[in-house]
Amino acid sequence: MAILGLPTNGTVLVDLWRSERTPTIIFTLNIIISDLLMCCSFFFRIAYLKENTNWKSGTPACNAAELIIFSCFYINLYCNMCFLLWTSINRYTTVVKPGYALFQVFKRTQSCWILCFSTWLIVTTVVGTSMGLKLSLQMNGTCFDQVVNSYILYQDQFNTIHYLGVSTFFFILCLMLVSYSLLVFHLQKVRGGSLVGAGFGPGGGLKVRRKILASVIMFVLCFLPYHVQRIILLTSKHKNCQEEFRIKTFTIFIAALSCCLHPVLQLVFRLRCCRANRNNRAKPKPEISKSLDTPHINTINVTEHMEEPQKNETVLSHQPS
Repeated sequence: MAILGLPTNGTVLVDLWRSERTPTIIFTLNIIISDLLMCCSFFFRIAYLKENTNWKSGTPACNAAELIIFSCFYINLYCNMCFLLWTSINRYTTVVKPGYALFQVFKRTQSCWILCFSTWLIVTTVVGTSMGLKLSLQMNGTCFDQVVNSYILYQDQFNTIHYLGVSTFFFILCLMLVSYSLLVFHLQKVRGGSLVGAGFGPGGGLKVRRKILASVIMFVLCFLPYHVQRIILLTSKHKNCQEEFRIKTFTIFIAALSCCLHPVLQLVFRLRCCRANRNNRAKPKPEISKSLDTPHINTINVTEHMEEPQKNETVLSHQPS
């Protein structure tokens, strides 16, 4: 994932950095930066998987690797979900409620930057507090034992964190589905007329629907399995810890795979066939041309009628009296 994620995210970052700073570009730019941080943390995860049985619990190497790995993972996870939510609200606002005062924060460049900064700050604070709590719990054994057994021995302390994460995910998912459903319903009702007014060209409705479908599918496929696993973790009695650990590892892999799918999806969206052709509106026929065509036709008709008497006179002059 590091080999795939770093070059693709870097390519999209350069492309977005040169683009105009629209709200959608700002939110996507923050997603790509978050994915780059996640890709960089993979190298620490490689070192942890290789050396976790050699590191003692509570050692600086173990604490540093665990802090970077899990902090980057959870910050990436929930920041991405928030930025995807802001993108969905921005699309709904641009097309359906362009003049609604409540949603103007999602349409102004400065307010979008403030919203992104606030998202980073809140998520980093919550994740940092949770990681500080986890690192303060002293475990015996190796660094691997510290990661695996900490939840079982300190289950009450971690249940609150899991409840918060699960509720945040489903709250964001519901808001995304509502905003995108209202947007698709509006597009179906107006048949793309509002898209032209919003700066999208002909065929923009179909392309926006494709982007919506791709965004929702990626969101559900990447983030839903991990949070379903957290619900199972909260409700199970931990009779088969090895099986639970395998499922958790697999769902973490699926969630981390989003940092590779995001840039690939953005590269596909940047293709000419998938763009919404902004400001490429269908040109209406000018009224002046119609007014000019009519006199031109009348002039031809008049000329033809004027030439007829001249022809008749010529014919009469050549006839014998």
